Amino acid sequence: MKVTIADSIKKSSLHRLLAVAFVGEILLFAVLAAFLSYTSGLKTTTENARQIASVASDDVTKMVLDYVAEPYQLEQINRHMILNKELNYSDQAQRDRYFVEILKAFPQVTNTALVLANGNEYGVRREDNGSFLVWSGDQERQVLDYFRYDETLGRTEYVKSLTDYNPIKRPSYLKATSMRNPGWTDVYYSATGRGLVITKICPLYIGNEELLGVHSCSILLNKFNDFLQSLMLTENAVAFIVSNSDEVIASSDKKGNSVRKATVLTRVNEYPLLEQGLKTLKERESVEPKTNGAEDISFSFAGEKFYMHMAPITGAHGLQWTNVVIIPENDLLYPLYALLNKVIGSTVIACVLALVAGLLAARYIVRPIVKVEEAAKKITEGDFSSKIKVKYHDEIGELSNAVNMMSEKLKYQLELKRKATSVEKKLREHGAAMHQVIGRFVPYGFLDLLDKNNISEIVPGDRIEKEITVLFTDIRSFTKISEGMSSVELFEFVNRYLDLAVDVITQNNGFVDKFIGDAIMALFPGGSEDALQAIVGIRQEILRRGLLYKGEPLKIGAGIHFGNVMLGTVGTYTRMDTTVLGDSVNLASRIESATKVYGIDVLISEPAYYQLKNPGNFYIREIDTVKVKGKSRPIKLYEVFDCDSEELKLCKKKIEVLFKEGLQLYKEGVFEQAEEIFRQCQEQCPEDQLLTVYVKRCGTMRRVPPGPDWQGISGI
Repeated sequence: MKVTIADSIKKSSLHRLLAVAFVGEILLFAVLAAFLSYTSGLKTTTENARQIASVASDDVTKMVLDYVAEPYQLEQINRHMILNKELNYSDQAQRDRYFVEILKAFPQVTNTALVLANGNEYGVRREDNGSFLVWSGDQERQVLDYFRYDETLGRTEYVKSLTDYNPIKRPSYLKATSMRNPGWTDVYYSATGRGLVITKICPLYIGNEELLGVHSCSILLNKFNDFLQSLMLTENAVAFIVSNSDEVIASSDKKGNSVRKATVLTRVNEYPLLEQGLKTLKERESVEPKTNGAEDISFSFAGEKFYMHMAPITGAHGLQWTNVVIIPENDLLYPLYALLNKVIGSTVIACVLALVAGLLAARYIVRPIVKVEEAAKKITEGDFSSKIKVKYHDEIGELSNAVNMMSEKLKYQLELKRKATSVEKKLREHGAAMHQVIGRFVPYGFLDLLDKNNISEIVPGDRIEKEITVLFTDIRSFTKISEGMSSVELFEFVNRYLDLAVDVITQNNGFVDKFIGDAIMALFPGGSEDALQAIVGIRQEILRRGLLYKGEPLKIGAGIHFGNVMLGTVGTYTRMDTTVLGDSVNLASRIESATKVYGIDVLISEPAYYQLKNPGNFYIREIDTVKVKGKSRPIKLYEVFDCDSEELKLCKKKIEVLFKEGLQLYKEGVFEQAEEIFRQCQEQCPEDQLLTVYVKRCGTMRRVPPGPDWQGISGI
């Protein structure tokens, strides 16, 4: 009776303890979370503002740099064409066609023009509807004529003429000749009424002294306001782009934009908030040294506190603009106050629920724990027959299930150990026969590499590190083939292919590590030459045995790499397998997959190529330099096209020198010339699918240039 009373007291105490613990933990967590959220929120307000503004500032800088890059690039191209006399600007038809084509390549540029030192002027302008106007001016007649231009017909319609004009007295011309170097005009309102414009100007000199003329190209700045308004800022934050002469180039302030004068730039003093922020910054710079990078300050305006981030837009080819982001402190505090209100409300509800849950949980936790304890004691005594009835699917139920599973596993392991002993006995009795049977599943080449005489000597963990050639090959369009066959026909078809492939691999001193569906992974200890001979041999054997699909010889793809691998065994004494691990295996697999991208049959890596003893025995050409994801060192890839038809092999050899020239230009980033060479190759060898790949690549690179760090490296 005393024991029963003591147990009852303990159980009753546990009930109360659980209820109090539930409520106390939630209440403590809620108070602590609210306190930490509030204090950390106050401390990180400035940092949050800085992060938001910095991200927005980076986005603005990238947008501006992308936008002004086009006139800079167009200027470089035209400057080269004019000074090197590759453009005959005195030939009207050639001049008009060239200016229109170059303007089409740069969609952000609205017009480009050339004013010669003698006062003659030639140019083209893109209209809002996408059509083009070309013009030419004769200084002797002092007339500037405008014509509509059709890309097929040329000049089609006379538009108008301007008289008594003198382009060499324009501010842009005078500024360019006074600077003697490329630069920009001030921002001004377009004479055609299309919005704010800035013009890239470049004086052209023959040698260092003789002035040939001034080249110009203009861009509209109308999109800047829209971009600033699309930034991910707080609700009342504003962003500006300001020039070094205190002109507001663009603003996200919709109210401020709506009152802009139609033809006049707004200035900083028309935005009181911006003016106050810049004034505060200048006051600070009068005390602290000025930095050339981004600056962050806080200031007060109209009774509110604001954070301002100002960063110069660097790398804009001479433009001296600054982007400014201003964020009200209240925008950052409102979410904090809302969070605290939610925490308080959630805490009240959670405490009530926790009290009820604690009382209910205490009622059924204690008794299952006692049953679990009794079952555990029986297991320690070797009795695995005891089972706990699981009534609930909670933590106690999971614990009960765990004890039951432990009992079953211990019982199973004892039985498994007895069976393993029986199997080992049978293996010893039938060793020779078993060795022969297992040899069908474990390559004897693997045994040789592991320096084992027979399969019985292999144990889990046996391994050796070795440089070896790895081959991956699979059947092209296997999914389509399998859809057109029954399962019986498909197995017969695949096994016919695997039978001939394994024969050829074995004849060329290799062995198959594993079959992966229709794919084969094979190893060649003798080197890459054996692997290449095997691929060529498989192709010849397919033709000889007439392995066809829809009347055509079966096509296969292959990838070969030479490198360091780890060969060994994995598993347990009752179930193990041989395997090959390492980056070289993964790279060989990726190289095989890349054959589909390039539209070719056989690819080998640079290490595999240099491991060849007689590369001249094969048809080989370099096709690309790639970097594998996760690796820093690039490698070259080579196509082996011995498996192509005789006509295609001769065709590829014919364009070998020209293709190599195009590939070098592609690696150097000269995409326009590279594309032209690849197209010449296509005319001579239209069946070479690799040329289509590079023509598309060059077109993409010309539309979206890869940047100054381009090294001609692709990714696989």
